[in-house]
Amino acid sequence: MTQTQPAERGVSSMVRDDHVAVLEFSRPPNNYFDLELLESLADTCEDLAADGHTRAIVLRSSGRVFCAGADFAASAGDRDPGPLYAQALRLFRQPLPMIAAVQGAAIGGGLGLALSADFRISSREGRFAANFAQIGIHHGFGLSVTLPEVVGRQTAMELLYTGRRIAAADALSVGLIDMLVDDPSQLVAEALAYAARIASSAPLAVRSIRRTLRADLACKLADAVAHECAEQQELFTTEDFREGVRSVAERRTGRFIGR
Repeated sequence: MTQTQPAERGVSSMVRDDHVAVLEFSRPPNNYFDLELLESLADTCEDLAADGHTRAIVLRSSGRVFCAGADFAASAGDRDPGPLYAQALRLFRQPLPMIAAVQGAAIGGGLGLALSADFRISSREGRFAANFAQIGIHHGFGLSVTLPEVVGRQTAMELLYTGRRIAAADALSVGLIDMLVDDPSQLVAEALAYAARIASSAPLAVRSIRRTLRADLACKLADAVAHECAEQQELFTTEDFREGVRSVAERRTGRFIGR
């Protein structure tokens, strides 16, 4: 029997009979995250891990954009990313295998959120960018660790230095995603099938294997996000960051001056 948890703080979950939970968040139109949303995602993951039934999670969002990260224009009065990244660490520490179904853009912290999952499946409409340098700040959400781990150091440096956006086919070729779905209407179905294959294995064994493979990840991430936060807070005070936020709002290339 399917169990459903109603939407709370923009997050809902549904547990299927095949032991797969669909975890969906909705903050239209860009699905920006904030502290409340990340906390709710982490709470729900931990609840699912403890329910005795769920063995794998499909993470998805509503609308055309997977997640555009944090809304810097709206958060001008709060420039401390520490609490946000504390919740992000909880997502990495939760014990269930997770598959992110990326139906559109995963930008900045949204890319970081996608990389909190074990696997990423994208439709042809998927777009990926670590665009932090394009808005004048250091990257965050643990991308110092997760991005090089999945695409390699050289590709990670290029993506972080340029902030360029790559299409789903290119993301597949560099290892940023694990599967490309040609028909967007089948994205969630393919993600569910992927998760179901994992959920059909012995659940204690899967959790044990996952702990082994990710044993040092949380420690590395804790150190990484502490450094990322310090770098971001310093760069939040620069003219380049203010210009970066303006340029995004005005849909133009930033005119940076190095101070």
